Amino acid sequence: MKRLFSGLLLTLLLLGESVAAVDKEYALKAGFLFNFARYGEWSPEPAASPAFSICSPDASFIEVAGKVLKGQKVSGAPIESIVVDLTAQSLESCSLLFITAATMPAWAGVDNKELYNVMVVGESEGFIEAGGQIRFFLSGGKIRFEVSPKKLKLSGISMSSRVLRLGRVLER
Repeated sequence: MKRLFSGLLLTLLLLGESVAAVDKEYALKAGFLFNFARYGEWSPEPAASPAFSICSPDASFIEVAGKVLKGQKVSGAPIESIVVDLTAQSLESCSLLFITAATMPAWAGVDNKELYNVMVVGESEGFIEAGGQIRFFLSGGKIRFEVSPKKLKLSGISMSSRVLRLGRVLER
């Protein structure tokens, strides 16, 4: 019985560390998304919207992003974090869409990925080729990003040169 309890406790501790690592990575990525939003320019500006909506089909990410970005604003609009399904109607309310590795298979099944005025960010290999505009990747244990200004422009979004200098720019 004591062994079983010890084994269960060890499993819970290891699982807790794993969950904490994912939460930390999601928190860092939420911070990046906030800066992409601050230094991105939507045309026309989504001024009619009372909030800047960061969306994802991944509820775990949205929970972390909601905590990290609580009280933050983009162009004077408060940030709201929304869990969405990947339908055109659901995505219309998004200013920024984050596709996690766990939700990439669902994204791959979306027919029309040309969302106007929606910044689409992901973290999976081949994400930009699959219709995304910005992709996170790990390099030397750090989170980095690559960006396609051309795909952003096709969506009606431009990115500050300050941000572009920090990432790997694809096909100018």
